[in-house]
Amino acid sequence: MWRKIKKVLKWLLILLAAVILMGIIVNAVCRLLARPKLQDAYGQAVTVDGKSIRVDIKGDQANPVIILLSGYGSASPVLELKPLADALSQNYCVVTVEPFGYGLSDHTDQDRTIDNIVQELHTCVETLGYEEYYLMGHSIGGLYSLYWANQYPEEVRGFVGIDPSVPGMNDEQPLPISITALNKLSAYLTKAMNGVGLSRLTSMGDHRNAIYADTTYPYTEKELEVFRILSVDNAYNGTVMNELKFLDANVETTRGMKFPDQADVLLFVASSNCELMSSWEQLHWDVLPENGRGDVIRLEGSHYLHFEYLEQIVEYTKNWIK
Repeated sequence: MWRKIKKVLKWLLILLAAVILMGIIVNAVCRLLARPKLQDAYGQAVTVDGKSIRVDIKGDQANPVIILLSGYGSASPVLELKPLADALSQNYCVVTVEPFGYGLSDHTDQDRTIDNIVQELHTCVETLGYEEYYLMGHSIGGLYSLYWANQYPEEVRGFVGIDPSVPGMNDEQPLPISITALNKLSAYLTKAMNGVGLSRLTSMGDHRNAIYADTTYPYTEKELEVFRILSVDNAYNGTVMNELKFLDANVETTRGMKFPDQADVLLFVASSNCELMSSWEQLHWDVLPENGRGDVIRLEGSHYLHFEYLEQIVEYTKNWIK
């Protein structure tokens, strides 16, 4: 009896391996066929260190400039932040930047230290000719903005944070495993599902099954298709996984930093994170400039506040940046 069970298990494992191998092969072919659809799908290319960084610019260049940065792992910062960029572009020149490894930007072998990332982003903005600007960032984009503002205080006029990452955020561990370990688990799981073609298969009937975006925004069919392709083919590539490797070190690099006195700072924090971590709101008060030109606003929602509170964030920003 045991021999029969072992034989059945053996053939089941062989069948499973064959299905996975077939999925990988089919997925690789689909990836090659989809690549032409990404060619110049949006934005413009800026050369940094011999490679291409993709940016999308909306609004009147004569208006105050906002540099918009996404959170970690966004498959397409330009498309994810498009609803916010569109709304802000009525009053500002909004420049959404996709770091190396994100969206349509090239990959890179350079370690994703906070210093390398900020230098690359700054070079991109400098190449575009912007000498003074505001930074606006979600999640890890906020941590990079804090470092950026301290590196180039004469350029950064202010910062608006959407539940941004902050120094000391890893000190409190409210879950049985660390937040970093949870991020790694999620990243590797998504990477595995993408690799065997499961993400592509489950999103064939509806592009939105593969993307994380504002469901109320009227994306075009082409935008949804490009977003889906980037989500199933490019998300958590080697460059982005290298960034995860340096996440803890990058947070530690900013320990003790505050925004410089020249900057006006407005931070939105999500109630969900405040409930999860007792120190979350206070950590945001701690990074405000010493001169008192800053405020923290708590909103009852999740980490992706720009999906749930877009209109409110835009209105607060208009009153803050004039």
